[in-house]
Amino acid sequence: MFSRSQHHPEDEETVLPLTAVAGASGERAGAGSSGKGRNGDRETQQGDAEKYFDDEDGHDKHGADDYHDDEDAEERLVLPAPSPAWKYSSASGSSNNKQPHQPSSSSSSSSPLRRIARRLRQRWFSTLLYLAALLVVLNMVFGDGSNIGVRVSSFARKLASSKSWSAANSLTGTGAEASWAKAAWVEEPVRTDLHYDTPFNRDDLTLTEGECDAFFPGLWKDIERAEHYYARSRNPWSRDYLERSCSDETFSQLRVVIYHNRLYIKKYKQSDFTRTQTTLSLLQQAITSSRERLPNVEFCMDLQDWGSHGLFSLSRAPQQDDVWLMPDYAFFAWKEHIGGSYKEFREKSAELEKQIGWEGKVNKLFWRGSIHVGTEDREAMLAAAKGYPWNDAQPLDWSGDRHEWVSMIDHCKWKFHGFPEGNTYSGRLRYLQHCRSVIVTHEPRWIQHWTHLYNANSSSPDQNIVFVPLPKDTKAAKGDIDKDPAAVYGALWERLPEVMDELLRDDAKAKRIADNQWTFMRERYVSPASAACYWRKALKAFGRVQNYDVDLTGREISYEDHMLNGFPQWPIPEA
Repeated sequence: MFSRSQHHPEDEETVLPLTAVAGASGERAGAGSSGKGRNGDRETQQGDAEKYFDDEDGHDKHGADDYHDDEDAEERLVLPAPSPAWKYSSASGSSNNKQPHQPSSSSSSSSPLRRIARRLRQRWFSTLLYLAALLVVLNMVFGDGSNIGVRVSSFARKLASSKSWSAANSLTGTGAEASWAKAAWVEEPVRTDLHYDTPFNRDDLTLTEGECDAFFPGLWKDIERAEHYYARSRNPWSRDYLERSCSDETFSQLRVVIYHNRLYIKKYKQSDFTRTQTTLSLLQQAITSSRERLPNVEFCMDLQDWGSHGLFSLSRAPQQDDVWLMPDYAFFAWKEHIGGSYKEFREKSAELEKQIGWEGKVNKLFWRGSIHVGTEDREAMLAAAKGYPWNDAQPLDWSGDRHEWVSMIDHCKWKFHGFPEGNTYSGRLRYLQHCRSVIVTHEPRWIQHWTHLYNANSSSPDQNIVFVPLPKDTKAAKGDIDKDPAAVYGALWERLPEVMDELLRDDAKAKRIADNQWTFMRERYVSPASAACYWRKALKAFGRVQNYDVDLTGREISYEDHMLNGFPQWPIPEA
């Protein structure tokens, strides 16, 4: 029970039987038409009442059976809640005449849902605040920063009309072409004043093609191979070939258009983890930082581990001649395993190397990783290293104790890194090449855009990696890896112990290999500048074999709009 001081009649509805209302009306009629006083005010309020029929149990929960029939629900009148202006009799203005309003002891019968709905109508602002707070809590518990908000806004966009997405882009047409052509692009001839040893900024994304050629000689081998293949191919890069390569629903995650040095997205399919986001961001960096005019091109991208025909892919098998290689997404960032940007990792790993030096490193072969990918390769390395004092290679349980994890930066604390591949290539390679350490591996079975630059020649002063030599009986190592992968990889790692014994005996040679890796890879061929140069070089080569003109059709979205609003739901064409 509420005391009278706690009761707020303005928050309630007054429900009276029609008979009671009729009596009250007679009393008001006798009060005259002056409209003054308590009864006059109530007449005005009750004149707005509306009728309804009680369709519930035929009686209210207070047991007011004395004024209606159980068989026929009595018609009632719902009066608006009394306003504070007539809570008390104020005709004379005297405080002695104050009479607290007494609500009816009987309340209308209603279902729980109706009561909840009525309460929501009365408390709409508070309800919105509660919902907003709930979204924040859910985002903190289950989201990764903005998942729930993005999904809500995406759902709202689906409900709204999407015709605006299909409108022709304003940048199309001859006017835009003329404007783009008049821009002050660098038209640079071959640079003869630069050479390999000319100092340059490894983080500079704006290098011209001439500068890229001078600072990264030999990097373009796979671009030249792909261009040569399509220039002489029986399947020239026609629009029909484009559509066939992009129709692969398994491997084709992105379809992009580069038009007037701007990136547009024509197809977006979320890949594993954040590969689609980081791949687009890396490509956007290369395009917007270009001081030279880039060709208008259109192509699709594969973000799985395996390359696929006609697609820009992360890696390829040696026999996949129709694949274009692109820089790995982790040249921008690798959220799932590294965290932070690629440039931040470079700075932190360099600082650690400066602190510990070669003599401060652990004199063992180190590896941590899952054996659920690249299983046969990784198990073969673990088996070959088992029991030796130089061995610090262990499988990692990602669901286990995090204290066992070793950050990629801390990998630089070991002198030697074992490097088996993954499903195809292994994404950690460019990170290991940021350490003054020696990578010990077998000859790679998968190709990335820079791995042809390995120098495993043990007689070369420029050796930057160590390959475990094949066993004397090479039959197993050259066997069918699809039929018996365990036997093949077992043979590839068989001579690991003798390789480690030699490296441990000749510490000076091991340090020279580690220094070469740092200078050649970290300081040059896996730098951010090299990735931007490679992307632009690949786009120009692709433009030379593309046998169709590219324009915007209205079914693209700019990179900036995509990052802010997501990829649109295109309207279904009318039949």
